[in-house]
Amino acid sequence: MWTLSKSHLREGSARMRCFREAILAIAIVVGGWVGNVEAATVSGFITDASNGESLPYANVVLEGGAVPMGTLTNVDGYFAVQKIPAGRYRFVASYIGYRSYLDSLTLEADEVIRIDVELEPQALLGAEVLVKADAYEEEKLIQPGFIVMEAATLEEFPALFESDVLRSLHLMPGIQAASDISTGLYVRGGGPDQTLILLDQIPLYNPSHAFGFFSTFNSDAIKDMSLHKGAYPASYGGRLGAVLDVRNRDGNRKEFQGTGGISLIAARMTLEGPVGKGSWMISGRRTYLDPILAAIRNDSTEVPAYYFYDLNAKLNLDLGAHDKVSFSGYFGRDDLNFDLDETSFINVRWGNVAVTGKWTHVFRPGLYGNFMVAGSQYESDTSLSLFDTPILFENSIRDLTVKGDLDYFANPKHSISGGFLATWYRFRFNQVFNQDEQLDLKEKPTLLSFYLQDNWQAHSNTQIRLGVRSNMFSDGSRFHVEPRLAISQQLSDHWRVKTAGGLYHQYLQLVTTEGFSGGDFWVPLDETVEPGRSVQGVVGLEWEPSPRYMLSVESYLTGFKNLVALDTKVAVDSEETKSDDVFVTGGTGHATGVEVFLNRRTGALTGWIGYTLGWTRRTFDELNGGKEFPPKYDRRHDASVVLDYRVGKWSFGGSVLYATGQAYTPASARYSLRSPGSQQYLKDDFLLPSQKNSARLLPYHRMDLNVKRRFRLFGSRAEAYLQVFNAYNRRNEWFVQYNADDPETDPDVVKMLPVIPTFGINFSF
Repeated sequence: MWTLSKSHLREGSARMRCFREAILAIAIVVGGWVGNVEAATVSGFITDASNGESLPYANVVLEGGAVPMGTLTNVDGYFAVQKIPAGRYRFVASYIGYRSYLDSLTLEADEVIRIDVELEPQALLGAEVLVKADAYEEEKLIQPGFIVMEAATLEEFPALFESDVLRSLHLMPGIQAASDISTGLYVRGGGPDQTLILLDQIPLYNPSHAFGFFSTFNSDAIKDMSLHKGAYPASYGGRLGAVLDVRNRDGNRKEFQGTGGISLIAARMTLEGPVGKGSWMISGRRTYLDPILAAIRNDSTEVPAYYFYDLNAKLNLDLGAHDKVSFSGYFGRDDLNFDLDETSFINVRWGNVAVTGKWTHVFRPGLYGNFMVAGSQYESDTSLSLFDTPILFENSIRDLTVKGDLDYFANPKHSISGGFLATWYRFRFNQVFNQDEQLDLKEKPTLLSFYLQDNWQAHSNTQIRLGVRSNMFSDGSRFHVEPRLAISQQLSDHWRVKTAGGLYHQYLQLVTTEGFSGGDFWVPLDETVEPGRSVQGVVGLEWEPSPRYMLSVESYLTGFKNLVALDTKVAVDSEETKSDDVFVTGGTGHATGVEVFLNRRTGALTGWIGYTLGWTRRTFDELNGGKEFPPKYDRRHDASVVLDYRVGKWSFGGSVLYATGQAYTPASARYSLRSPGSQQYLKDDFLLPSQKNSARLLPYHRMDLNVKRRFRLFGSRAEAYLQVFNAYNRRNEWFVQYNADDPETDPDVVKMLPVIPTFGINFSF
């Protein structure tokens, strides 16, 4: 149950009044736009004829007038074209990878027509040329630093055991990983806590399994995912850097369908089908490591018991021509038990739960609304006993969110969107040592946000997205206004320039340990510190000489202010909970770089070459003597080559990565301390650290390979695959540790993963 204290309610009452007034202002403005229908209106939904899935950002055009009139569908596949003069038109609905729909319309003045269109998929095959749909093509035209991947694309990449959304993103320019066992996203010089991760618009606070080996996203259940690497629009907020928006499949509205797979470590199954005027989908994945580990375990071999599972479910129902409801949920858990001896053990459980209910309503042909109630929870419980001394760590974050979005298709030149979000958080961190409670932190802040945004077709070759977002955070009585802007200019048939920028704030902070993601926890930044702030700017140039090739060059600059870092000098048993006691505060920094991306999109051979030249710096008065330093994830050079070749029933893929080595802090000297009374030297030596992150590990490089073959299994489609992670067994360096007990011992460099082959089968029916 999510609750708020009376003090928080009193503190938020004034903000709620401001928030209601802002929403009322939006409604008045929208109401003014909607008030008069001066001419005809055509509206409806665009969907996939094969399964009923919505087609976001499909193109709708009315030809035949003095000037063609058109618009794009929103993320739910809905469109509306208003203020159409009376006359005869040709209606065209198109979407890359689908057969266009054409119809003739004769419209009278003030006539309102509803047209729901099902587009037939069209595989454009010829001379080994494959054209795939790009669901967010129009969004890419205006937004720089925007990446989209569909589930089918994710499965083509070489992977460690299984396809993974977050690991696949590490192959793109501007995105790095901390290590081979990390799914954390380090985007354009930002840490993993500076990227907002959403599943069906629900935030997931720790989307990882197996200590970071895998993400919580089951590729079979995913419809697509989109990533704004920076300067994201006003419809999102709450993070300083990037936004990853993952959407589950709605379910097949036409027929029952199943997909699944078996790998060396896990099995998965997804089922979907129609129900009444709607659809359903359920997808599950579970490791079967526990029986394997049990077989290995014996009196002389201590092996932990471990498993994880995922469950995704979604139900969609059409209540009528103007109303739809959907319910979705995610449930995931990791469980580790390790009995060391009769008096010592380790038990760790962590996982996410997220549920949502959404109502979609068409108020008028030109006014479309989404309203959602959602809850998300992340919990991590660690209980251990060392020689009969019990220790307990519990941390959790819960949120209850009410969210609303309105899309108003004002006219062919303006598409207005606006909305609100209200989130009630509950944070808890509990630490108990030998049955003595050392810390019990409970925080219950609230966040209220609203935004307004206009997609303006200023000219046939010019698109402008102008937006603003405001946030009210209860801890510290914060109020911030964040402007956003994106401009796209078509220079010629093949050249386009794009730019975007904005102001961003972050009120939550992640405390993370690289080696064990299950121990990560979030805390709100209270009134003792200012929330983090970033100012972002991006400029990009794109060249598309043909549908097959695309070359883009983007330059980004992000300035950070009010950054915090965990204060490692605070005693473990400290009872201080204020932000300025727990963190080193007042940090500044910047991230800047240039990304180059060459993409071959069609043909038997597809893939890309990506390169990033970047600099990331941080400055804290209390760290490194106040001098500027690079964080460990700073990379001067980062390059990737990803290729996929299809011939007949076979598919061959490979990727090569290269990156500058991670920054680390070396030891500059070793020294001893002597007791002034006895003149005896203490037993242990001590290390004197050099300047922070002033040295580098060796460069990182790796090659992954895969081969796949399609075949029929009991009359159904199937695919067998063989994958090799780190094909030439490069043991990349992870981190350096020193042994102060032995002055003759050289520093120990801990290595990452060796070569790991894996195989499995995917099937569908």
